[in-house]
Amino acid sequence: MAEDPAVMKLRHMLGPERARVLLAQTLPILGIKEVKTPNDRLKLGKELMTRGGLLEALGAAIRTQALLHGARDE
Repeated sequence: MAEDPAVMKLRHMLGPERARVLLAQTLPILGIKEVKTPNDRLKLGKELMTRGGLLEALGAAIRTQALLHGARDE
């Protein structure tokens, strides 16, 4: 199974270890185990946008990508 585009983006921009730690801290907050769907990406992007700086910018990009792939903003 291919890696999710949001996870790939985080690994590319933050490095594999920092991305792994960030996801390990963030996914439980969101109530998901892994990023698999556009709605998962949307949740992740919105959460990252609350953190400011580079994470805010990455979150905005992930959120936009999720919406383009059919995520529904509730």
